[in-house]
Amino acid sequence: MKSIVTLNDIERMKDALRASLPDVKSSHRVEARGLGWATNASMRAALAATPAETSPDEGTFLDYLRLHSFDAPGGTLLRAFAQAGLRRAMDLAPELSGFGYRVTRDRGETPEEAEARFLENRAQMLGEHGVDEFIRAARFLSKFGRRKLMNRKRSNYGLKHDAERAEGDYVANGMLIAAALAMGFSAERTHAGSPNAYFNISSKEAA
Repeated sequence: MKSIVTLNDIERMKDALRASLPDVKSSHRVEARGLGWATNASMRAALAATPAETSPDEGTFLDYLRLHSFDAPGGTLLRAFAQAGLRRAMDLAPELSGFGYRVTRDRGETPEEAEARFLENRAQMLGEHGVDEFIRAARFLSKFGRRKLMNRKRSNYGLKHDAERAEGDYVANGMLIAAALAMGFSAERTHAGSPNAYFNISSKEAA
C-alpha cells in the first residue's frame, strides 16, 4: 500500500503506535525505519521540505522491535499508516462520510437528525472496519497512476466495486474516496449534490 505521508501524518502515527504499543519506548518505535528512512532526523528533514510517497515496510519495523526484545502483532505499522492517511483525507473533505459526500437529507428527517446521522457515519470511518476498508481501497488504487485531467469515464462508485472484486471484501463508497485523497489524487463531485466523485486517475493499471 503506497500513499503520501506528511509530517503531520507522522505525529498521528506516533499517537496511534503509542496507543497500540504502550510498552515500547518511543526511541524504539522508529517509524522512520518502517517508512524507508534510516533515522527519524532524516525522515523529518525530508518531510519538512515536501510530503513524500512511501509504503510501510512491516517486516523491517517488526524486525527492529524484536531486535530490542519487543513484540508487536503484524499489521501494527500498516494500520497506523492507514489511520494517519485517513485522518488527513477527512480533514481535506469535511463533507465526506463512509457513504460518500454529504447529500440532501432524507424526507421527514429534521436538519438536526440529518447532522447527527452524518456525524455518526463519519465517526465510523475511523473504526476498525473503516480502516480495513481504507487499506483495501488504497491497495487497489496503488495499481493506478495519476494524470493531469479528471477521468470522467470512471467514478469512485465503479472503482469501489472493482476494488471489492480485487480484494475479495467490502469497500464503502466513502472509504474509496478517502483512500484516493490520501494517496494524492484530486477529486470532484460527479455533479452537484452527488455522493460520488471523479478522480485524476489513469484508466489502466500501471505496467
